[in-house]
Amino acid sequence: MKFYLAIAIAALAVTACVPREVVTAKLVESRGGSSMTGMPNTTCIYRYSDVRGEHQLEKIQGKDTTCPPTIKVER
Repeated sequence: MKFYLAIAIAALAVTACVPREVVTAKLVESRGGSSMTGMPNTTCIYRYSDVRGEHQLEKIQGKDTTCPPTIKVER
């Protein structure tokens, strides 16, 4: 049992030392909407590519907020 625990701790230590990659996501769409509580908001949709492929990310901003053209994403 201690052997498996030691392997699990070693695996976590290795993954903690892996450097994070920072990529730039570009704005592809923004649209108005409302939350479940009925408050108006702006949804900003970004896309970026990394070694694992193409990804899409949605950020919800407050009412009448403009979306930045690019954002940094840590992966």
